[in-house]
Amino acid sequence: MAARNLHATILGLEEETWRALQKAGADLLPYITRDCIMQFPMGLKVTSTSDPSIEDILYSSAFVPWKTFRMSKVDVQHLGPEGAIISYFVHASRPPAGPNDVEDIDFEALCSSAWRFEAGKWMMCFHQQTLAT
Repeated sequence: MAARNLHATILGLEEETWRALQKAGADLLPYITRDCIMQFPMGLKVTSTSDPSIEDILYSSAFVPWKTFRMSKVDVQHLGPEGAIISYFVHASRPPAGPNDVEDIDFEALCSSAWRFEAGKWMMCFHQQTLAT
């Protein structure tokens, strides 16, 4: 795949994952592999077999969908014929999560995701967020 097409494809998929998470956590599942690893701020690493698992978190009633997101400083690197990595800065917000919260919660992070081409489509197999504060 040409570099320009790969960049557009992977960027488009990464944006789709954020839009999915604006609806519900479970809407991310069609984009991730069974062996996906996710690492979040505060030392949370989740997989399909961790406790809690990725599915536990995405189906949790405590999951709060994203309200907005804006990606910038995007780079996409080809990792051979069946792999790509995207790295970017994101500014996102969530609505107030609790009864005492009155303002949206802002989130700024450096993010990266690894994508693997399998069974005819690109799937996220790794994602990490590092707080940018």
